[in-house]
Amino acid sequence: MCMSTPSVPKPEPMPEAPPAPPPPVEQPKPTPAPELVNAKEKAPKISAKKSKRGSQQQAARGTNALKIPLSTGASKPGLNIPT
Repeated sequence: MCMSTPSVPKPEPMPEAPPAPPPPVEQPKPTPAPELVNAKEKAPKISAKKSKRGSQQQAARGTNALKIPLSTGASKPGLNIPT
């Protein structure tokens, strides 16, 4: 039996530290909010041209086509729905 302590191996040297990161790059400034050029003037209203026939067809498709006569004494009461 040997009463001596075993020798401890020497630790490996520490690797060199990585290089420091580059300084942060300045971010570009955000674009400013849009400004109205003609704020004092009202924008012109533009509407598509409508023919008389087209406007009549549109009215016939809407709720105007569902007319209920008010006690006209007609023998056939009900909705005015074209078939």
